[in-house]
Amino acid sequence: MVKSVDEIIFCFGELGANILELRILPGTVEHLSDCIEALRNSELGEVYYHPEDELRVGFTEGFSKGEIFVALDEGNNCLGYIWIALSGAFYGFPYCRNIAIKKNWRGRGIGSALLRYYEKVGFENSNRLFILVSDFNHDAPKLYERLGYEHVGVIPNLFKMGVSENILVKFGSEDDIAETTG
Repeated sequence: MVKSVDEIIFCFGELGANILELRILPGTVEHLSDCIEALRNSELGEVYYHPEDELRVGFTEGFSKGEIFVALDEGNNCLGYIWIALSGAFYGFPYCRNIAIKKNWRGRGIGSALLRYYEKVGFENSNRLFILVSDFNHDAPKLYERLGYEHVGVIPNLFKMGVSENILVKFGSEDDIAETTG
């Protein structure tokens, strides 16, 4: 279970334009349909994910473990989510299982806000964070690299034959690394 702040607020918008206030909170089964919608209508969902009943079981388990965090607008509408497993990479490092934003809300900084949340929570628990990016997902690596993630390897056929997963890592500060390893 992720132990961190209960809520983080991000504000988006151009000066003089409408500001979007985004809250990131632990997800609950109340957000199940929205999370499934965000995933199903993504390239990741189209390639990997299973029938809705299997998704419901998986998300319900993620909610019960406290691993899924949702981005809510001012009206408490769920716009997307991030799934964080704190010991999911190599049995000891935070791993972003997946992240998805509803189709009409993509490109507005919500994914970046969720990733910043992942980094805040992750670096409270470790000195490095991991993300896998499927080889068919050409846009995500640009975002991750802009946020400081480094490509460190490739695993062919990990989840599905014919699809390779790129391993990305983001390191904490040298002080964080020294404290964890020293």
